[in-house]
Amino acid sequence: MLDFENDQAASLRRIMAKPAPKVVSVISASLEGNQPLLMTNLAATIGANCNVLLVHAGQESIEASHHYGTNALPTLLDVAQNKATLTQSIKRTKLEFSVTKLQPKNQNLMPLERVADAQASEVFNDLAKRYALILVDTALSKNNELPLSALNEGQILIQLTREPESIKQAYILIKQIYSQLGRRSFGIIVTGVSDAHAAVVFRNIAQVAKQFLAIDLEFFGAIPADEHIKRAAKLGRGVVDAFPRVAASIAFKSLAQRLNYQHTRSVKTEHASLA
Repeated sequence: MLDFENDQAASLRRIMAKPAPKVVSVISASLEGNQPLLMTNLAATIGANCNVLLVHAGQESIEASHHYGTNALPTLLDVAQNKATLTQSIKRTKLEFSVTKLQPKNQNLMPLERVADAQASEVFNDLAKRYALILVDTALSKNNELPLSALNEGQILIQLTREPESIKQAYILIKQIYSQLGRRSFGIIVTGVSDAHAAVVFRNIAQVAKQFLAIDLEFFGAIPADEHIKRAAKLGRGVVDAFPRVAASIAFKSLAQRLNYQHTRSVKTEHASLA
């Protein structure tokens, strides 16, 4: 049986002992389609104190397009192929973070050709120098790979719920990435649950990953089911800004801190010049 509290403390010590990751990719194993809400609120929470870029590199949906507002933007692939500039491809949102997308909708989740991948990775790595943190809403390509090789060295978080199908899908995702990149750590976010329920979900999947893949998982936090998240979205605001003391806001602040970005300390950098 895993000791959840000791594992959590040990993971936190490991994270706090190393530099904060510049690139954090979040892959959803949830069937609820709530990834854009998670990503925009996380970006808004961290973006209140530092310069954040959110990259949409996952599945296209009406909800995602609405939240990210990237439909009319040129893509990073366009920039890599000299069809657009960085300035044209990046949009500053009123939620205090910037947003862009990796490739056109009709190419989403299609593996990039080697040359295109190298070009887009060069653009992406340049962006990583300009922003304090890049959050990537992504999914595996049809080849079970991350859509851009530049993402392979960054932090990978898996978002899941307590539903059995979601837990199963999360383990499948971990196995698929393991088959491509070898053994590495993964962060786990459990949404729609209390801390207690999240502890049970994490303990179960962490035990299986350790037993069968020799992979260590790190618990990054639980985001409870909270209607204030949707209320804030209807207001065009992040939940932390609109309702700072509700359970969801506390959870997002904790997740931001888990990523080594102290919410109580002003570390906001000057907005990057993208000329």
